[in-house]
Amino acid sequence: MPFSSRLLLCLALGACLPGPALLAAAPAGAPAAAELEAIRTLSHSSTVDALGRLEALQARTGKEAPYPLRRDLLRTEVALREDAGQLERAYAVERQALLLAIDNNDPVFAALARLGAVHQLLDQNRTHEAQDALAEVRAGLPDHPPRMLRVALGRAEGDTFNAKAQFDKALAAYLQALTLEQDDPHAGESRAKLLAQIARVYINVDNPAKAIETTRQALRERAVPARTVGRLQFTEGIALLKLQRDKEGIAAFKHALDSATRGGLSRLEAEVRGNIADYFLRQHDYPRAEQEARLALDASERVKDENMVLMAKANLGFALMGQKRFADGLPYVDAVIASLEQAGATTDLAAMLDEKGRMQEQAGLYKEALATLRKHQAAQQSGERAARDRAVAALQEEYEAGQRTRQIDLLRRENQVKDADLRSRRLLQLLTTVGALLIVAAGAVVLVLYRRSAGTNVRLNQLNTQLTYHSQHDALTGLYNRRWFLEKMAARGTQAQRKDEPHSVDCIMLMDIDHFKHINDRWGHGVGDAVLVEVARRLCAAVRESDMVMRWGGEEFLIYAPGADPAHVADIVARVLDGTGATPLEAGAGKVPVTLTAGVVTLPLPGAGPDGGDWERAIRLADWALYHGKENGRNQARIVTGLLAPLESVLAAAGGAQAGAPGLIEMSCLHGPAQGTA
Repeated sequence: MPFSSRLLLCLALGACLPGPALLAAAPAGAPAAAELEAIRTLSHSSTVDALGRLEALQARTGKEAPYPLRRDLLRTEVALREDAGQLERAYAVERQALLLAIDNNDPVFAALARLGAVHQLLDQNRTHEAQDALAEVRAGLPDHPPRMLRVALGRAEGDTFNAKAQFDKALAAYLQALTLEQDDPHAGESRAKLLAQIARVYINVDNPAKAIETTRQALRERAVPARTVGRLQFTEGIALLKLQRDKEGIAAFKHALDSATRGGLSRLEAEVRGNIADYFLRQHDYPRAEQEARLALDASERVKDENMVLMAKANLGFALMGQKRFADGLPYVDAVIASLEQAGATTDLAAMLDEKGRMQEQAGLYKEALATLRKHQAAQQSGERAARDRAVAALQEEYEAGQRTRQIDLLRRENQVKDADLRSRRLLQLLTTVGALLIVAAGAVVLVLYRRSAGTNVRLNQLNTQLTYHSQHDALTGLYNRRWFLEKMAARGTQAQRKDEPHSVDCIMLMDIDHFKHINDRWGHGVGDAVLVEVARRLCAAVRESDMVMRWGGEEFLIYAPGADPAHVADIVARVLDGTGATPLEAGAGKVPVTLTAGVVTLPLPGAGPDGGDWERAIRLADWALYHGKENGRNQARIVTGLLAPLESVLAAAGGAQAGAPGLIEMSCLHGPAQGTA
């Protein structure tokens, strides 16, 4: 399972460990300031020891210490508790620092403390709220913020964009912050952390070679502490594994683990162990995966990070299931699935259900695998609906924000016109001789306002057009989406009337890319997205101009071919299979074989009776035929050619546990072009 970006990247406030410039206190606090600098130096090698000395220093100084010393003690504690994996304690201390800064009228350190709330929201996957909180911090900045604060803001902005998968904007934010630190000889640690974050962006955009180059550049910085070295080694290990340099990648993980255990970096230890377990799971070395997953679970529970605990339990459950110990493994897997369902994490839920179903299928537990598959399909559909609703809501919010801006601008212009009118009246009273010129000027103003109003209306129409387009099209492939198809079918009615071509049929072809999760796991999600785009292009090239190609959801596509000759339906299906699967996809990592499995029905349904069946029941039959094709080897199309029982009986059987019962449906089978395995 992929680890969250916050697990790799040190939070921006962690970069704000006070240096000598911040430790300047009143003369009476000089010994405490010197001890605090010693603690900061100790934290480079041992977080646990540094925390112990810090707590002792806080007990000695108490609440009567000067403000600069109390402020620097709290900032240091925040960074140390983050390194130790004590995030909740770190956020609580951050809130104390905020109240202290506000009480002492210190806007710079108040802004730094507010950034802690931004990262807490990112930890909770509340990215939109984090972006709003970051905007509030920027709005409250002092007139000339110091470089330290601008760097911290750049980090937080990069982290927010990275969490929202806006990787180009994240990279720009990190690079801007890096530029601010470029000429400071004492900023080696800060530059190394920024380079670690930049390397993570390169991994996210599937450029592991660039990520390795960036981590090694960071390791060349002077005075890089052990905690940052460990994170850089961890990042490099992930990039090496993506390049299939497994031996070097595991060695880098072990170096990172050694840095974590020696430095008391419990959070980093949990992250590394979780990824090592995930690696052996992908290699199907299930005993080793079990061993590493148990260590990862122990470390994650010590850190008390729910996301890492779930990841460790999932890896442990699948490792046990891979060893045919289903009774031991299923409770872990089902517990993770229940947590994801409760949290509404539909994407991760769908991935868990897919992996569970595959393991059940490999073990011959076909009935259980079918039930899991149904849940997986429901989770996918729920996730697609949620994503679509979020996209539409975001567009609506953008439109309403623009409308509010235009209204404010219009009011401002109206006030300007009123002011001009008052001035004109005074001028008319004093200078009656220029009345004609003033009338002409007023007419010119009205004309300008009219033209600007017309331009505003044009922009409003453009926004409405864009909103309509995005609500009906898939953002990645540009194809029509499920919502558009449902509206199209609702307009079609229960039974199309054909006067010009009474013997034609409407063909519905529901398809699924074979082994798509394997493509994502092996080549990365960037290649997975490229496969979806290329399959969409090949499908459009394989059908008639009058046919409609839609992205049904995830790796599923649907073709609706109205007015087809019944004798040519098999030709259409064969053309789609060959056009999609005959040639592997060229990717940077090599050739990616891509095949489809499809279920095909025609309307009117053959043998459905006088009404011919409606499109909704046709989709259900196509889905059943698709599943039947997957159960029998994939890379094929199953065409429903006849019903040997009443339609409702067939649908009831297709939706139940005996969906494969013979004697209800006649089907023909077309096989796709042969390819090498991925």
